[in-house]
Amino acid sequence: MPEMFANALGYEQLMGRWSVRLAPLYTDFARLRDGGRILDVGCGTGALIKTIADKTRTSEIVGIDPAQSFINYARTRFNDPRIVLEAGDAVQLPFPAAHFEQTLSLLVMMFVPQPERAANEMKRVTRPGGTVSACTWHRDKLELTSIFWEEACKLDPGADARAQRPKHSNREGQLAALWQLAGLVDVEETAISMQLPFTSFKDFWEPHLCGVAPQGAYVASLSDERREALRKALHSRILGGRQDGAFTLTATALAVRGTVPR
Repeated sequence: MPEMFANALGYEQLMGRWSVRLAPLYTDFARLRDGGRILDVGCGTGALIKTIADKTRTSEIVGIDPAQSFINYARTRFNDPRIVLEAGDAVQLPFPAAHFEQTLSLLVMMFVPQPERAANEMKRVTRPGGTVSACTWHRDKLELTSIFWEEACKLDPGADARAQRPKHSNREGQLAALWQLAGLVDVEETAISMQLPFTSFKDFWEPHLCGVAPQGAYVASLSDERREALRKALHSRILGGRQDGAFTLTATALAVRGTVPR
């Protein structure tokens, strides 16, 4: 899967622009506070980093991501001396124990092969009394991807195997169970609903041509004829008989918050 996340700009066009909209809603639930060190696990292209920087004035903000291309792209976005971006793995965070006041993670846990280890690591690097939180897209309530794969599977029964849809940390109760297993207390999980507005069908379709994420990788693997068939199927599904124009899809994210015991 790493190669599907190598194109930072393509990822921004396909999914990053929705991360930017989700991040403020998530940080409200996470009870983001100004002060001390804040860690963003799986910072990607910097959507959550930007929100944290906008909402704080004195915090040192550290972002870590396994994709060096994402780190390089994110570094071009920020010149705030409070922000430090590093390559690293969620299951083996390169920080000492109790190093951060708050640890957050946006749209990452569902892609981590060992989510239990990641949750334990996030707890380990957070001080007693500090908060640890995460947010993921709901597996069954993200129209942007569900519509794509439903139409792809109608044309190609083998498409479902290519979807590589995450199987953990993205349904009700799964994040809360992870946090409780890690030994965090005062665990609370919530659903965050939002709208994804598109200016046109082109605005929806063209980011899929960048080869990023499972959808983009699938589109890139198709012949011109099959790619066009998928485009037409999606156009019909989304617009029906209407003329091209603005439309909105819906999305729901799941978020969890817990406290490191004192």
